Amino acid sequence: MEEKKWLDNQEVCLLLKVSPRTLQTLRDNGTLAYTQICHKTYYKPEDVESIIRIVEERRKRAESMGKSI
Repeated sequence: MEEKKWLDNQEVCLLLKVSPRTLQTLRDNGTLAYTQICHKTYYKPEDVESIIRIVEERRKRAESMGKSI
């Protein structure tokens, strides 16, 4: 059986190019699924990949309005 690697907060922030606070917002509003083990947060790689497009679209929309995320 192939063991899949879970991603931590730092890895996801780097992949999505977002701040830790933005990552928390994605968790809080249900955009990104996560699991907590021993007070540490982990994400499935496939869940992170599925929201990359969403984050990029939000970034483009914000930039077109003269804002940044």
